Amino acid sequence: VLVLTAGTDANGQPLNGCSPTSQARPGIPEQYRDAINVAAKTSGLPAELLAAQIKAESNWDPTATSPVGARGLAQFMPATWAQYGQGKDILDGNAAIDAQGRYMKDLLDAVSSIATSDKERIDLALAAYNAGIGNVQAAGGIPPFPETIAYVKRINASAQLDYSADCTPLGGSTIGELGSGQWTHPLSGAQLTSTFGFRGCIGGLSCIGDIANHRGVDFSTGGGGTVVAPADMRITVAEAGQGWKSGYGTYIIGRQTEEPGLIFEFHHCVDGSLKVAPGDTVAVGTPLCVEGNTGNSAGAHLHFQIGDPKASDTEPTRLNAIDPLPILRQKGIIQ
Repeated sequence: VLVLTAGTDANGQPLNGCSPTSQARPGIPEQYRDAINVAAKTSGLPAELLAAQIKAESNWDPTATSPVGARGLAQFMPATWAQYGQGKDILDGNAAIDAQGRYMKDLLDAVSSIATSDKERIDLALAAYNAGIGNVQAAGGIPPFPETIAYVKRINASAQLDYSADCTPLGGSTIGELGSGQWTHPLSGAQLTSTFGFRGCIGGLSCIGDIANHRGVDFSTGGGGTVVAPADMRITVAEAGQGWKSGYGTYIIGRQTEEPGLIFEFHHCVDGSLKVAPGDTVAVGTPLCVEGNTGNSAGAHLHFQIGDPKASDTEPTRLNAIDPLPILRQKGIIQ
């Protein structure tokens, strides 16, 4: 079951500049609202997400044509339209939305066997719409195509910012049984390869503060291990780092849902391996990503960081970081 949570920060303010409105389905052209609602029921997807997908595909232009031959509001290729268009005009906006609903339903069904959560199933279906179901199945997730990764991220953001009346983030799944109070190792079977604190420079890496004065611990299985939530937590960031954040690679930040509300950071995940999204609340042991070697990294590993409750949960930070090892020992996770 997809459980949606309000899109606000810790102070109750709307996220990402989103402004709640009393208007139902804001941003959807009046002539297409009924069709969007029908397509939402057909596909089982939120109407806001289908609207954001159309905005990304054609910006609501029913006559749009792409250089590769995709046409109409939902940018169907001729062969796909022949299968889903039911003989109607591809430039008929309402017909295109109807076909979009049927096509997305089939894509959701096609990716169900490789998705680990409702949110991942939605993201994989979006990726399949953009890159083709074959590429998604071959990758076992979102294919590592920059266009596809950006497409999925853009639609999720637009669904919240442009089409949600209450600024609800569509990544608000509750995954797993919460409230157990248990902890687990964030990378099962891994060896501890670097501890917290000063360690000097490492050959082959930029010798910046985060490298020389290590603010977390490193675990490694040698590559390909599944990174999981060490405790119940709410995901606040899950993205491929850009600009000054690029050194973290693909990374995740979350806040512990139980007291004292510690901040967890997970760096260097494999690109395209994210299994959670901002707004998700996940139980201990929930898969988060795949251990990788992205960003400023000298080999496949997980950089695992814990911050005290005052640490930022909106961007990576060295401030307020505390040594994870005593906590993991106290929880009986490591010796």
